[in-house]
Amino acid sequence: MDILILGGYGAMAQSTVPDLLSAREVNRVGIAGRSLAKAEGVAKAQHDDRAAPIAVDARDSAALVRELRNWDCVINSTWYDLNVPIMEAAISAGAHYCDLGGLYHQTLRQLALDARAKDAGVTCVLGIGSTPGTMNVMGMYGAGKLDKVEKVMLRSSGAVVSGGEPGKFVPPYAIRTIFDEFSLDAPILRKGKIRFVSALSGLERSEFMPPVGVVEGYYTIHSELATMPKTIGKGVQEMDFIVAFPPEFRETIAALVRLGLASREALVVEGTTVRPYDVTSTVIDALPKPKEPELDVDIQRCVLIGERDGNPTTLRYEAVTWPHKNWNVGGGVVDTGVPPSIAAQWMVKGLIKDRGVIPPEVAFEPIAYFKELSARGRGIQVVEYAEETQPLN
Repeated sequence: MDILILGGYGAMAQSTVPDLLSAREVNRVGIAGRSLAKAEGVAKAQHDDRAAPIAVDARDSAALVRELRNWDCVINSTWYDLNVPIMEAAISAGAHYCDLGGLYHQTLRQLALDARAKDAGVTCVLGIGSTPGTMNVMGMYGAGKLDKVEKVMLRSSGAVVSGGEPGKFVPPYAIRTIFDEFSLDAPILRKGKIRFVSALSGLERSEFMPPVGVVEGYYTIHSELATMPKTIGKGVQEMDFIVAFPPEFRETIAALVRLGLASREALVVEGTTVRPYDVTSTVIDALPKPKEPELDVDIQRCVLIGERDGNPTTLRYEAVTWPHKNWNVGGGVVDTGVPPSIAAQWMVKGLIKDRGVIPPEVAFEPIAYFKELSARGRGIQVVEYAEETQPLN
């Protein structure tokens, strides 16, 4: 198999690249982006001739289509705003496709391309990281065990366990995506209908296993709500996504948003038109990185409340990922970067037979997927907890 990673020298590709190279069936891994020098640096660090640096601009559709014709599958690990044009290029090139999520609205736009993907005979798996991704598969698996689903609670949190440097500001993933999560209205399902609420509303305290402990989370916009209400079905009436960041990080991002430093509205500064969103993101991306990476444990939780055999039943699933010592990356990088590696390999092997545009909860057979998450020392563990209450006589 020949698999290309757009954004191949980005944060999440730090686990996608070595995971692909750990598979003997993979013939080439393309590490692609606008900077050939950065791609060459990552390729050289793999000490594997199968890692191939590729210079390509994802915004140049014609050039991208020409490049994608040389590959069986493309993993889109770039900024989510590019999902639609990159997926259109993959369809035109006849290459399978997967990405890390479209922050709801882009996911809806991508789903509309289903007929084109089917006509091209390709599979496009949307949002196959940790959340969206593994979270969706946990929800689908749990729903399959219930006769009726009333409520689905999607929760995400984590904690740094080692590394990093005090005082260094280190976003866990793309700062542009985080800005949008902190500012765009969040979709939630209530009474079977999607409605939107303000970002950072819906304060909730949750308790996770150590070292995370008790955390405060809020509603944020996420892609799970674009597909899961329909795919889970079974009468589901309520669903929402809540993320809990460390308080200091949350307060810093919230302050930047309140001050307008993450606004997408253009301003004229000394005769130059700029967007605060672009300027602030660029400044943060250029901040000095810690000498040792922050290594975290990452936890995704999916709780389903419903009925089984006439009894009220609650099922809770948790995907827990600790740092990967050999790759020297944290759990948040592992559980986000490994699933697209699995998806790409399964699509090329023909293990995902559906053609068209599909979400992860439809693409994967859950048990096989959960087993694959922990295979080859990846260290992503999915655990099920069940509570069943007998009705009172």
